[in-house]
Amino acid sequence: MSQVASPKPAVAPEWARLVADSIKQYGVWHTYLKLVEARSAYPDDLSLRGYTEIVRNTIVRDFLAHPKGMQAVPKLSADFLTNFDRFNLTAQEGYLISLIDGRMDLQKLLVLSPFDSFTTLFNLAKLQQERAITVP
Repeated sequence: MSQVASPKPAVAPEWARLVADSIKQYGVWHTYLKLVEARSAYPDDLSLRGYTEIVRNTIVRDFLAHPKGMQAVPKLSADFLTNFDRFNLTAQEGYLISLIDGRMDLQKLLVLSPFDSFTTLFNLAKLQQERAITVP
């Protein structure tokens, strides 16, 4: 009888080191996008999902580090107002954009948003990163 070696499970990357190095070299947004890409290669890797959430939390924490905090008033950027079709908005992002009128602060937007607070803040941070909104 010939013995066939059983296939070895794919070895998951060392996410802790990779994430830390990526954040140091490229920043949190680049790292987040790379982690989202990696989910297609490692769909069942729970540690990858955990690190993705850690990076998302870091993004929201950095967004709220604004000197005014929750009293900051987001405004639509001039780039968005003149060339809004270049932005590929999700339905959630589009809804949040529709709420921004330049008078409501983040706290009021959270009350009006039908999404949970974390999702709302993450999407606002993403809109700021893409330069669709500014938080002066």
